[in-house]
This record gives sequence, structure tokens and C-alpha cells, in this order.
Amino acid sequence: MKTVHSLAGAAGVAITIVAAGAVLMPEVPVAAEGAASAMVQPDGTIVMTTQNYQRDWTMLGIFGHLDENGVKQFNVVYTQPETATAYRETGEFPAGAVIIKELRQGVTTGEGDDKVSSLGVLNGWFTMIKPPKTNAPQGPLWGDGWGWAKFNVDAPNATITKDYKTECIGCHSPVKNTDFIHVEGYPQVRN
Repeated sequence: MKTVHSLAGAAGVAITIVAAGAVLMPEVPVAAEGAASAMVQPDGTIVMTTQNYQRDWTMLGIFGHLDENGVKQFNVVYTQPETATAYRETGEFPAGAVIIKELRQGVTTGEGDDKVSSLGVLNGWFTMIKPPKTNAPQGPLWGDGWGWAKFNVDAPNATITKDYKTECIGCHSPVKNTDFIHVEGYPQVRN
């Protein structure tokens, strides 16, 4: 029998997983209204959300990756408002949480000490999805408590990530104690 994974529901409502005809009720709370569910395909692959996350979600913070000329890349990070609230209240990311990191070119102008870097063109996204603790999707994009996927800006329905263990976890291992999320850079979830 097929297992259907539903990673979403109304905030604070348990998600339902149908497995071999049985209904299981995993952990509560659950983050936000369909984002995770729409992003996870039946085979466990991940596609980029079609929701207007820039308008409707909470911007958690911005990271800059520097080179000798200024900021080479900005990471602008978003999550559902319910996820930010749940993390502030519990210190945990709930099932259905989606973290979207925009990968934007850094544009640096000016001379000498007056260099200024600003957000440039969008080059792609990196996303993480928190599955339920039981009956989570399986495959090379899933593990260490998350689904992991990177997308080029011109192909939001085709993750370029093949295996999170070799392509993603290296940057997130230093923050293993905060569920692999760089919460130190996100004022919206810090207590």
C-alpha cells in the first residue's frame, strides 16, 4: 500500500498520515497551510513553493558571503509566520516548517572605505522542509531531520541537489545543536 505524507494543515492542527489504511496522528504543532505539502512530491523529491513567500512569510534574516571586493552573495531567509512563532515558543521547528533561503548576487559599489553592498539578482533558492517524526519521506534529499533542496532560478521544479549528505550538511553541521539552522542570524526566532 502507498503511504501518503501530508506535511501541512492549519496552524496548531495535527497532520494526518494515511499508511496502509490506518490513520496516524503525529506530533503537534504543525506549521502552515500547505506550503510543505505542495513542495514534497510523492517520490520524495522537492519542488520550490509557488506561494508568495516574500509577501506572506516572515523574513528571518540576511547573511552575506564576503570576498575581497565586498559581499559576493546574500542569503535572504524566510519561513512561515507560524514556524517563527512555534520556534520562539518551543525552541523547535515544527513538522511542516519550510525554510527558504534566496541566493542573491551581492552588488558592491564605491571606493576605498566607502564600499556598500546591496542585494542583486536572484540566482536560486535553497530550501529545507521539516517532515513529521514518523513516516517521513525517504531518499537522498531527506535526513538529519530535514528535506534539503537547492534550485536554480530558471528551474524551480527541478532540484539540483542529488544528496544532502555531500552537498548540504557541510555548511549546516556547525549548527547541529540548533537543528542545523543558523538561528544566531535570525532575530525573528531568537528569544
